[in-house]
Amino acid sequence: MNRLLKIVFKIFGVIILFVLFVASLFYINTTIYNFPTPEPFSGKTIFNPYQNLPQKVYRANFHAHSVAWEGVTNGHNTEKDLFDAYTKRGYDIAGISNYHKISSYAKPYTDLYVPVYEHGYNIFKSHCLAINSEKVSYFDYPLFQLKSHKQQIINNIKDNGAYVSMAHPKFAGGRTFEDMRYLVGYDFTEVLNHYRKSEEYWDEALSAGRLTWIMGNDDTHDIIKEATFRIWNMIYSSVRHPDSIMKSMQIGKNYAISTNETQICDNYLKSCNLDGSNICLELTNPADSILFIGQKGIVKHRAFNTHLAEYKFQPEDTYIRIVAYNKNSQLYLNPILRIKENVPLNTLVKAHKNSFLTWFFRFGIIILSISLLFLLVKIIRS
Repeated sequence: MNRLLKIVFKIFGVIILFVLFVASLFYINTTIYNFPTPEPFSGKTIFNPYQNLPQKVYRANFHAHSVAWEGVTNGHNTEKDLFDAYTKRGYDIAGISNYHKISSYAKPYTDLYVPVYEHGYNIFKSHCLAINSEKVSYFDYPLFQLKSHKQQIINNIKDNGAYVSMAHPKFAGGRTFEDMRYLVGYDFTEVLNHYRKSEEYWDEALSAGRLTWIMGNDDTHDIIKEATFRIWNMIYSSVRHPDSIMKSMQIGKNYAISTNETQICDNYLKSCNLDGSNICLELTNPADSILFIGQKGIVKHRAFNTHLAEYKFQPEDTYIRIVAYNKNSQLYLNPILRIKENVPLNTLVKAHKNSFLTWFFRFGIIILSISLLFLLVKIIRS
């Protein structure tokens, strides 16, 4: 019996050490970055992404999973099932975002085909959506991730020409508030997702001057059993073309809807304009409540039972974003913010390599890998 236990423990130890050894090899190419200091938005000019909106608006979902990789990943419907279900419900863009796999199924059936995939197989769900990517980036750090690791993944995806959305920041510990204050280079934050709502994470980034626009997606893995057709994006574009629609979204001409029941939406945006420093909001229907939210997620003003609401941008305000609540749905707008000259998009901010810390970290990982290999061989020979 003792001999059998020793054999079992030996096998178990070999497996664990082998997995750790292989995982450690992923970290040898780590780059450590110096990040720009977080600074709240500032300036005399107030920028409103909703000023002079195009008349045409498109409905889009960029995050949904079908059966992929021979059923190894979590997806229970065919690509046809997903695409047909979304288009029959009036979606203009029905993204199929399988893990590390770009679906081309919809390409022959729509003039608004947008390739998308979900990046990430690390244990803490630090994932991204790669939208309109030229190819798949397969590399990831499977175990722990410092913010430099997360930055490197963003950079790798951007190198393939993709728009990057940080997926479900609050889900499974994939992001921290520190990540939100420092990470740069990505375009969107998936604030609304049926697994988690990540408003406080978005506010943490916005309060640090990291300007990304909102994204809301179902992230469904089963159109029958999971909450589907409940979260979507409304995107303004003067031209019906995927490039035009994505470019409009890149400059903030979009908003997100979250519903409690399938596609039952009480309200849409009619206009949101600036009159001097006054934000003037008009909705298609009265909202139960309208919140004007500023720095650090603090509610600066509330309006009730109205389709019209105003708020005067205060000297201390760095940004203001609006959420309208109704019985069956909620409407989330992008921030209106202070700028100095140009709009401080997060994609324009760069983190720079720290060569000393990079090679110090890599050297440490090489020592760790050699140590793990030594222990592995020792246990096998024992």
